[in-house]
Amino acid sequence: MVRKLPPLNALKAFEAAARLSSFSRAANELSVTHAAISRHVRALEADFRTPLFERTGRGVDLTEAGRSLAQGLTKGFDLIAEASNQFARPSRRRRRLIVTADVSFAALWLAPRIGKFTSLHPGIDLVVDPSHRLVDFGKEDVDLGIRYGSGEWEGVDARKLVESRLMLVCSSEFLCAHPLSAASDLDPRLLIRETAKECWDAWLKAAGIFETVDPSGPTLNGDLAIAAAEASQGFALADQIQAGDALIAKRLVAPLDVVASRAGYYLARRAGAKQSEVVEIFEMWLRLELKASAAALSRMRKAARAKTTASVSRKRAK
Repeated sequence: MVRKLPPLNALKAFEAAARLSSFSRAANELSVTHAAISRHVRALEADFRTPLFERTGRGVDLTEAGRSLAQGLTKGFDLIAEASNQFARPSRRRRRLIVTADVSFAALWLAPRIGKFTSLHPGIDLVVDPSHRLVDFGKEDVDLGIRYGSGEWEGVDARKLVESRLMLVCSSEFLCAHPLSAASDLDPRLLIRETAKECWDAWLKAAGIFETVDPSGPTLNGDLAIAAAEASQGFALADQIQAGDALIAKRLVAPLDVVASRAGYYLARRAGAKQSEVVEIFEMWLRLELKASAAALSRMRKAARAKTTASVSRKRAK
């Protein structure tokens, strides 16, 4: 008897979206685009003449029919995987991807997430080279660069990943010892400087204290300034990429709401270079992770503001 089956790729796309409760995460797992997952799901719904997902303002939820189909498909794919794993041999051919990145970005954001990428894509040999210098893509064996700046570099195609939003950070213990009610309360001696004076200039201007406050603390760069701030050595300047994880973990706090935007993080490669499948996979994963990081930080800051507002209200009530 001949089996009549829907397209296997459509079934895989639907099962992944149902299991992960997300079209985006399904696209990441299967190394395809969000649009491809959506297209496969719509094709299945047309074949079965019934909706499999309910589209809501918050995203998508499985219908009763979709839930039933997903359960059967997951069991089926698990059986297929179990049967095939008995004969599968590890692939000896791995695709290599060499990425150069700003040292702070690599140390504070990328390194803690590399395990996620390698778990999702074991066939890609990811090599990360942290460096402050601008790599010459025309001469060096590098596929991609993650750079901080304006995005205008000669001989380079640069696509913006995320805006850099500079904020003041310190440890909660340091803030207790040196409380702030406004930017004008800052003691210049407690401000950890960086070689790139432009960042402090941008933040001081946003805070309205450029003419009155001149940072005079020790000079450290990037991840070292963050480490010093975590160790209660002073107030440091950092963006959401450098300080995001430490803020979420409460190793750092942002005592003021002043934020300055000066530059951004860009994905760079040699101008005119053909984009390979491996590069597309890495860029898609990178953008999804950056989006997830931004959402987590936003939730944390909203919760902190709500807690502060509630505390003020209780004090006034007394």
